[in-house]
Amino acid sequence: MFHRSKRIIPLLLVFGIIVNIIFSYNNINKYDNYRERSDGVIENHMIRSDILFGWKSAEKIRQNLVEKKFFDAIPVNDRWFLPCILIGTYFYIIDEQIFEKDEINQGEKKIKKKNGKLGFLIFQIILFYISLFYLGKKLKKKFNNKNITIILILLSFEPTILQWHSSFWSESIYISMFIILIGKLININQKNFKNLFIGLLIGIMFAQRSASFLLIIPIFLYYVTFFKKKIKPYFFLFLGYFIFIGLIGVNHQIKTGKFFVLPYHSQLYSNYHYMLHEMKAKSENKSLKVALEEKIMKENNWMEENKINPNNFDDIFLIINYKNKEFFKEVLNNPIDSVLFLVNKIFQAAILDPFWVKKNLFLDKSIENYYLDFNKDINLRIVYSLAFYLICLVGLIYLIYDYFNSKKEFKKYNFLFLNFLIILYFYLFAGGYGVSRYFIPTLVNFSFFFIIGLNFIFNRKVEC
Repeated sequence: MFHRSKRIIPLLLVFGIIVNIIFSYNNINKYDNYRERSDGVIENHMIRSDILFGWKSAEKIRQNLVEKKFFDAIPVNDRWFLPCILIGTYFYIIDEQIFEKDEINQGEKKIKKKNGKLGFLIFQIILFYISLFYLGKKLKKKFNNKNITIILILLSFEPTILQWHSSFWSESIYISMFIILIGKLININQKNFKNLFIGLLIGIMFAQRSASFLLIIPIFLYYVTFFKKKIKPYFFLFLGYFIFIGLIGVNHQIKTGKFFVLPYHSQLYSNYHYMLHEMKAKSENKSLKVALEEKIMKENNWMEENKINPNNFDDIFLIINYKNKEFFKEVLNNPIDSVLFLVNKIFQAAILDPFWVKKNLFLDKSIENYYLDFNKDINLRIVYSLAFYLICLVGLIYLIYDYFNSKKEFKKYNFLFLNFLIILYFYLFAGGYGVSRYFIPTLVNFSFFFIIGLNFIFNRKVEC
């Protein structure tokens, strides 16, 4: 069957597109409506919380495009950047409003129904499967047709990945960009334009998800295995990246009078907000409640002493600096506890969650201990995750053994080395939050170790 992969792979991808469109159509019909939380707040099942924040920005972008204010349509990167631009531009193109004109929901306009939302989901579904097709073409340099087909089946239908295509979270488009990046990196060379494009792509990925801010570091280390002391590939890689990042900073400088790149809202609610009190509770042997109260009290005292206004744009960055200093002070004062905290959170986030999107549709944070219901499937998820990671571990162990046993040139393994570096990057950069969806891109990297482990388990040999 596998020798007919030229026909199988396109059919596989078309089938994946159809399946995801059906899921998306079902989700829109069922969940593009309003529900009431336990505290009386009314919200849309699919578009609330961070997504709602992004769609409010998207509506401003759409309005600016209608009024031909194209520069004003580029937003300030407060929480979401590229996702807002894509949503706003999409609704501008189809000439539909995002919110109802008059219907008010608790002081806010309601999300408009039946306004072409399905089309955006279809767009991101098609983008994803085009990226998979591109990856399959590039993988021919590393794997045989049989293994490529299995990898594409895994990435097409693995439910932890699949779920994002029928939602309005930023993951689906980000994963598509990530897959294209991996495809580009499979066969890198010294061509200036190609390295410039890779740098630009990493910058665009940062605009989609800020977790890519330092992704260029593992890519640079991968370049070192190829180019050694050749300067031009590094130069064009970083040039492409800093061109895009610089444009974001210049946009902010013009609109706010301050040059910055990282979304300031995300910085306000980053390591300090989610981790510091947990780390202090552990290192100082306190309850979480006491540690949180002390953190808030200390922050309030600092703001009062320094006359900080949280509504003043310049003061926001003073608050960010304060929070970052407090967090890193704790890390430096208690390095062992901090490492153990990070490891614990990484294990927590690494548990795959194929039901995250569906559960989130009904998530009600106004209920005390809401997370207990959200994680009631934890045992099933642990079993599923262990099975997946054990196969990947077999693949990794085999590669290490094969490398030292056969004494082959490192260049033959550098693609898998790249994937290991990227996995490590996401675990270190986003692991402290303990949120499984931040690790979704690594499933692409794990898939290459998975196929090697699967081959060894069933054949006792590996044929790439």
